Amino acid sequence: MDSGQKQGSIKYLGHGVRAVMQILALVVGRWVAFLMPRDPKKILFGAWWGQQFSDNPKYFLKYLLDLNQGFKCYWVGNEEIRSQVEACPGVRFVRKGSIMVRWHILTAKWACFNLGFDCDITPLPTYGKLQLLSFWHGTAFKGALRRDYVLPQFSMRGLGFLRAVKVLRDKLLFEARTLMARTSLSSKRMVEIMPCEVPWLFSRELSISSGTPKIDFLINNQENKDLICALRKKYAKMLDLPIDKKWYLYMPTWRNGLELSYSFSRSPMLSGFQEALKSQNAVLVEKQHPQVISALNIESWHQDNIYVVPNAAMPMIDTQELLLCSNRLVSDYSSCLFDFECMGRPVIHYAYDYEEFKKNDRGVEYELYDIAAGPVARTEAELLSVLKMRDEEIINAKGGHWLMPIDGERGKACETFARWVGLVK
Repeated sequence: MDSGQKQGSIKYLGHGVRAVMQILALVVGRWVAFLMPRDPKKILFGAWWGQQFSDNPKYFLKYLLDLNQGFKCYWVGNEEIRSQVEACPGVRFVRKGSIMVRWHILTAKWACFNLGFDCDITPLPTYGKLQLLSFWHGTAFKGALRRDYVLPQFSMRGLGFLRAVKVLRDKLLFEARTLMARTSLSSKRMVEIMPCEVPWLFSRELSISSGTPKIDFLINNQENKDLICALRKKYAKMLDLPIDKKWYLYMPTWRNGLELSYSFSRSPMLSGFQEALKSQNAVLVEKQHPQVISALNIESWHQDNIYVVPNAAMPMIDTQELLLCSNRLVSDYSSCLFDFECMGRPVIHYAYDYEEFKKNDRGVEYELYDIAAGPVARTEAELLSVLKMRDEEIINAKGGHWLMPIDGERGKACETFARWVGLVK
């Protein structure tokens, strides 16, 4: 065995020992969790590994606070988002990884996060007393079944043993299964996907097709001119955008090949796009994944009427607010297109790598052309042509099953879910 293999074996063994120790700690700690009283009004929230005050947990939190029923709401996050959280009346900020987080885990009745429970807080035993609430990520369009979901076996070969340990650990952690909201497109499909995604968390009986809080926000405020005006001023100042022009938002999904991501900043047809935007009195705001910005070296890029959102601004941006402010959306396979489509606004798909993405990257659950929210462009020339179209033409160029992803969104997801789980009567 060479030194590289020896180091790999030692590292693997270290992971295994650490996982086993976690299980032992959970087993012992269960008795502490069992004896701790739970506050039925205390709720923990968090999103995106503590990096943002946003997404479904934020809008579900705001709905509960507006009810004025005495809920004690705590947001778990990194220090850089403290000011955003504390600016929201009725919410208390708790620093991720702190002792206070552990205290709240042992005393709260409810917890709501947009990713896995242990993405935002340190796993502790709950003895089934902490009820987990989940809206998952949103509507599934990218392939959710492209991973290895073979049930783990107690084997020391490969990663089978480590995955088995993780499943056992999570079973101890999540003794009360998650009460989960299924999004509209996923109403049927998620019943098939989720038992593979998180088999120790999901069951059909403990899920409901309610829609999502972040789409509630868009549907219920799409005609709120005062709010839209206020948000445009906020982001115009933050991103140095002209407030007197239309905003076209380009927000693509993340790819495995970061360097293959498309950016208008590198387009050989840049001048053509700029002319098209100028003719429509519009600017284009490109919001990439932070890793793409780094990989393409386009930090703080701006030229004429095209802006790239810098990484430094990402923690301060609430995507739903930016969607509400925008007049058009250009995307590819990102679920944000369904959010935007719920407002009846123009959506353009730029699917320059569709076949490659479908076969070799993350895959798709449905054919893009079937559920397209608007015209699909495959080349820059096609994208430029579509960009010049009138709003009405773009809206009318939908796929034959365009309604499928959004037919369950009624702007009542928060109310439906809160009543179903028993938070409100």
